[in-house]
This record gives sequence, C-alpha cells and structure tokens, in this order.
Amino acid sequence: MDVLIKGGRVLDGNGNPWFRANVAVEDGKIAAVGDIGGGAETVLDARGLIVSPGFIDIHNHSDIALIADGWAESMVHQGVTTVITGNCGMSPFPLIGEAMKTARASYPKQFGIDVDWSSHRGYEERLTSQGISINNGVYVGHGTVREAVMGHEARLPATSEMDEMRQLIDEAMREGCLGLSTGLGYAPGIYADTDEIVDLCRIVAAHYGIYSTHIRPATTFPHNLEEAIEIGERTGVPVQMAHIGSSTCQLPNWGRARAVTLNIVDAARARGVDFTADIYPYTISGGELTMYVPKWAHEGGKARISQRLADSAERAKMRPEVEEMTHSRDWTQLILYKLNSETYRAYAGKTVKHIADELKRDPMDTAYDIIIAEDDSVPFMGLFGLEDDIRTLMQHEAVMIGSDGTAERGGLTSPVHPRSFGTFPRVLQRYVGEDLLSLPDAVHKMTGMPAWRLGISDRGVIKPGAAADIVVFNPNLIRDNYNMNEPPKFPEGIPYVIVNGVITVDESKHTGARAGRIIHNPRDKKQQ
Repeated sequence: MDVLIKGGRVLDGNGNPWFRANVAVEDGKIAAVGDIGGGAETVLDARGLIVSPGFIDIHNHSDIALIADGWAESMVHQGVTTVITGNCGMSPFPLIGEAMKTARASYPKQFGIDVDWSSHRGYEERLTSQGISINNGVYVGHGTVREAVMGHEARLPATSEMDEMRQLIDEAMREGCLGLSTGLGYAPGIYADTDEIVDLCRIVAAHYGIYSTHIRPATTFPHNLEEAIEIGERTGVPVQMAHIGSSTCQLPNWGRARAVTLNIVDAARARGVDFTADIYPYTISGGELTMYVPKWAHEGGKARISQRLADSAERAKMRPEVEEMTHSRDWTQLILYKLNSETYRAYAGKTVKHIADELKRDPMDTAYDIIIAEDDSVPFMGLFGLEDDIRTLMQHEAVMIGSDGTAERGGLTSPVHPRSFGTFPRVLQRYVGEDLLSLPDAVHKMTGMPAWRLGISDRGVIKPGAAADIVVFNPNLIRDNYNMNEPPKFPEGIPYVIVNGVITVDESKHTGARAGRIIHNPRDKKQQ
C-alpha cells in the first residue's frame, strides 16, 4: 500500500451514515476499505477525523489560474480535489478570431502567461505539461464560441455563423468537454435568444453533455429561470443552473426562494426536466463592474466600451439605465478588489461609494473611470439577498455546492471574494453545525452528487476501485477562517488532502504535488 488512512469515520459520499474503517490507497486508487492490516509507505492517523471523498467544485473559474499557478492553493486547502471550469459562457478555447485577440490582450496582462493554444486539446496539453495539483474538467463556453465567430456584435447569427458555432462546439465535445455553458448576463452571450441556445444544446445532447447556465440578470426573474428550464425541455439536455442563490434572490425577490423559485423548479422536475443547480454559502455575489454598463454599450468589445465610457455624452445617455440597475444593489454594496492601476490600487477592498466620497466624485462616474483605468477588468463583491433564502435553496434535493470561485495563491495582501477560500469548510462549519444539513447530506452535496451530475462514477465516492481523491477533516474544528475585509487565510481543520493517491496537503501544508488529471465526459463515446 502507498497510503493507509487508519481509524477514521468514513463518509462514502452517497449520503450514507459514517462508518469506522481504514482506507488503503495503491497506484492512485482506493484499494480497500475496512479492517485492513499490513504495511504502507505512509500511514495517516485519522482517529477523531472524517475521511471523505475529495470535494468536487462543479462551478469554478480557475481556467487560466491553473496555468498561471498549478498549485491551486485556495482550492486544495478547502479539500477540493476536482474543479469544473469553463463556466458562465467563458472558456479558454476555442481561440480564433476576436476570441484569440481578447485572450492575447488579457491573459499576459492579468496572469503573466503566453497564449500558445487555441483548442480544448491544446489547452489540456498546456495544463498537463505544467502539472496541476487538482483534477480539472471543463465546459466549452457559448460566449467564447460566439465571440470567436461573431465578435461582440449585438445581433442574431446568420445561418453560416450558426453552422460555424455548431462545428466548434461539436469539436470541443469530441475532445472531451463536459458540455456547454452560457453566461446570459454577460456580453456577448446576452445577445443570444433562446432559439440560438436550443440549437447549440442539441449538439451537446448528441454527445450526452450538460448545459450549465448563468441565467439572464435577476431583474428578469422568473423568466430567466423559466428559459433555462425551457432549453432543457426542448432539447433533453440536463440543465445545471449556476449559483441559484445570487441569480434569483436579489431585490425584489427576497424571501421568495420557496414560494417562487423552488416551486418553478419542482414543477419542471415533476414533468421530467432534468434540472439541478449549485449554490455557494454566502449572501455575497461577485462579477465584473462592467455588469453596470448597459447592454447596448458592450457591443464591439472592450475597446468600444472604454470609448463610450470616456465620452460624457454617452455617459449621460447611460445614466437612467444605470440608476435602474442600482435600485436592487447600489454603489454602497459593491466592494472592488484586485485593482492594479496606480491611481486606484490603494482602494482595493473599498466600495464604489466609499471611493467616490473620498474623491468627491459621483459614484457612477467613479465606477466608469475605474473601469477605464483598469482596462475593463474590475472584479467586485456585491451584497445581495437574505440568508434565509440561501438556507432554503441549499436544502433542496436538486441543489449541490459550487464555489463560483477561483484558485488563488496564498499570501495575498488584499481581500478577495471569500468563496475562493472558504466555500466548502463554511458549509460544514455553519450549515451542518446549525443542523440545516446532516453531515452525510452536506458531504454528498459536495462529492457524490456533483460526480453523479457529471457522470464521473469513479470519483466523489469512497469505495474500492475509485480514484483516491480523499479529504480528511475534523468536523469539530473545520472553519473557513475568512473575513472579507482582510487579506484571505486558508481554512482550518483540514490536515490531509489526497489527489489521485498522492498526498497534496500534509498536516495542513501544501506538499507541492501536482497529481491532478484532466476529466473528460465519461458518457460520450464519440470522443477523438
């Protein structure tokens, strides 16, 4: 045996009660579970601890972060052993046309990397050649495909353009993608109509893939949720709705999670729509500050956005729409971070309103000046909703856990969104600790359930023959250890994380191991 985990309480990932057993690991697999004797190269003492499958983050945005820094520290220290990326319509391929121009303009500046790939296969080869500490599966992003074919034009595609988009999605699926994602709150995905998505999802359904959707803005609720269900109903493709809390629970929808959101979901599932969702355990959403630029002003991409924002007449034209946008979440609730320009770097962690007051400027003008100075890339944390809505949604049988976060390095000196450092420990600390979820159910929503959704039968479970992705944690001490107003810290109570049989976190320290692998769509037999 390579590793023997002794004396722990095992949760198998399927929602069953814990049982006491030893777990043996050999050649990257779980070799045995039970009363195991014999020697092992490494023995881990798990007395008083829980031995669980590694957590699967079904909604993650570490696509380029994994290339920039394959250690994935903020994820693996949470017990995450697999991330699913390419979400919200944004994937790092196919990079042709305008999509390649955007990547070459942003990736070197934001992440310090060169772009030497264009396809899913090329991206995968780049990851594996560098090595990654966690497993990675990926969707192909509708927004990236649309940008590759049509740029940022605010119109419906021509027949030839639809044919090209179909071909690009078919190629990505043949190369192992898990499905198609959309970001219908972002340009250029926001310009697509329902029929366009339905047409493209038929390609995905033919490959037994999944449709993962960041639905249209919360201001369109409940029609945005109903559209996602309609796409699944018309195509037969399984629907995975992203971050259902922040997508449906903003004003004026506070307190309606059960009466409206879940009634719609339950009705759809009752008539046979294969609909599931993920949620993160915060009433803090996130996004790019350009979400507060009107839809029409995004046409043409970054260069045109900046030109319009710099034009006082164009700003005046935008103001009524922006005031409407900020009715549900105003400038006092938008905390900016990762500011890199010399002018605004010192304001990281402050709200737009705070910055505007210090500069004695109008908040909208301040926000737009920051967008220009930061070259269109300004992430924010935004307060939304009610904790009761999060609790209601999290308990639903069709809802699992996904961080919507990004793998970050340790040692950051300014705040980032807490979901990137604390999602999975927070669920175990807060929602199990407060008896909202049982410990087996919480672990199931982070392991077996996302594995089931993706069809990955050899992960997300503790059983002989499964991949040895394992997390060992203390259920009494685990906590997310994060304050959104301070530089982030790693969580506590997770001494060991094993990825494909290799100890990657040992006594709460990253070992430097890069044993992660690429996850392909296991249901698709048409892969090349």
